[in-house]
Amino acid sequence: MRIIRSAASRCHRGLALASLLLAMVPGAGAADRPHVVVVLADDLGWRDVGFHGSPLRTPTLDRLAAGGAMLNAFYVQPYSSQTRAALLTGRYPMRYGLQTLSLTRASTYGLPVEERTLAQALKDRGYRTTFVGEWLLGHAKPEFWPTRRGFDSFYGSLAGTEESSLRKGAKTDWRRGERAIAETGDVTALLAKEATAQIQRHDPATPLFMVVSFNAPARHGDMSRAALDAYADIPDDTRRSYAAAVTGLDAAVGQIVAALEARKMFENTLIVFHSDNGGAVPLKSATGDADVRNPAADNGNFREGRGSLHEGGVRAVALAHWPGRIPPRTVVPDALHVTDLHATVLALAGAAPDAERASDGVDVWQVIAARARSPRKELLLNVDDFHGAIRIGEWKLIVHAALPAKLALFDIANDPQEADNQAATYPDRVKELLDRLNAHAYDMAPSLYLEALATSASPAVWHRNPPRRF
Repeated sequence: MRIIRSAASRCHRGLALASLLLAMVPGAGAADRPHVVVVLADDLGWRDVGFHGSPLRTPTLDRLAAGGAMLNAFYVQPYSSQTRAALLTGRYPMRYGLQTLSLTRASTYGLPVEERTLAQALKDRGYRTTFVGEWLLGHAKPEFWPTRRGFDSFYGSLAGTEESSLRKGAKTDWRRGERAIAETGDVTALLAKEATAQIQRHDPATPLFMVVSFNAPARHGDMSRAALDAYADIPDDTRRSYAAAVTGLDAAVGQIVAALEARKMFENTLIVFHSDNGGAVPLKSATGDADVRNPAADNGNFREGRGSLHEGGVRAVALAHWPGRIPPRTVVPDALHVTDLHATVLALAGAAPDAERASDGVDVWQVIAARARSPRKELLLNVDDFHGAIRIGEWKLIVHAALPAKLALFDIANDPQEADNQAATYPDRVKELLDRLNAHAYDMAPSLYLEALATSASPAVWHRNPPRRF
């Protein structure tokens, strides 16, 4: 054990020395480290952007996709908190107990403080760091808050309980930094205003890391009359308000892009846009209750949606854009995972990985920017106490462990709709993938959600918040 620790220590010192030497190289200043802006959508459907063939109007996202790379097999987690955790840690949520559902308003736990975030790593490399929007990684204790996890500034909601508008006198957990504030207005517009203001005040000579985490289009119940009238051709009220929220989100991204251009930062900014999970479509919980409120998304041919381990739940809309670095109209068909974004940004920034905890992500910059094939062969899509899914190569296995138990094997390359369960046809392949999934399950930390439920919840609460099926 002493030998292992010593080797890890030497590795850490070596990485630190390499970073120091890089910083001392003439010209290796902020201009050689990109600004990084990550924009998260909430429950955006796969087919609800123009560059995926949607009639919904998303001109800014279409422009960024055409000028950069469409990430056509970008996998995230089935729930919001899980994806945010995977992005910021570069590690699967099952490693630190966040593998079950999302944090709720009543949650007293959060992203464990032992996990080092991407913001902390970039801050060590001289980045200014800011988080705007839905945090969803812990609100009950200050040590979980973004300003304690590497972000210099924060504006938005810790628990993400707001609707599409903030009303005067309504109870919210809206904050600036660590101070609770009262705000009114459209949430998407407020977040866009804050993000653009942060960019306008930023010194371009200092590298910027910004996460803008919208609650649109998941929250779309209070759209303006003008926004709704723009989609008067959609007869269904819920779908019309969702469409308006999508276009409002696109306009907000447009404001962020315009601010970067005005500040002459756009040419040296890596912009990554992706949804936190698939679009919300009708699903049923284990008790038969509706699992999704106001489902209105379109996931195209992909099966199911948010909360599911099928493609509709974990394959997200995603793009990457960096002028002059990512060739226009690049299409990346290789399977990537949100943890790869963490590893890639670390490498681009010359930041050291966490010496204490192994990353699950892979640096995929050459895959995105140079059309290289991905070194990643295996993706753990999630594993918890009740179900799990893994993709190895073109094959994907979904296991439902709660009774009635079920195994489903799909050839994603030829059956992205997951219509043909081939588990009975290829039992050896099932065993291969199941062995790997079980290996991950043996490494799984106890679920913080289930631990909290077991220690504090009554059976009635369990009934209202059962583990969802895939």
